[in-house]
Amino acid sequence: MATKIALMGAGGKMGMRISNNIKDLAGYDIAYVEVSDAGIANLKGIGLAVTPEDEAVPQADIVVLALPDKLIGKISNAIVPKMK
Repeated sequence: MATKIALMGAGGKMGMRISNNIKDLAGYDIAYVEVSDAGIANLKGIGLAVTPEDEAVPQADIVVLALPDKLIGKISNAIVPKMK
């Protein structure tokens, strides 16, 4: 069974670097989570679909936060209760 990863902020500056590097890895089921219109467009531009946070996080074995420092605390507080 593939390891499930939720990549938060997948279409942003750091997220796109990670998305580009992991999108073709075998053995992983990756959910690309992004809320900004620009980030969603970035992901679509490389052929990746966006998964809603409420769907991706509860199923993930690993959650990666590719987020601006100022958002990590707020988003962490919101997603930790949803994690396995």
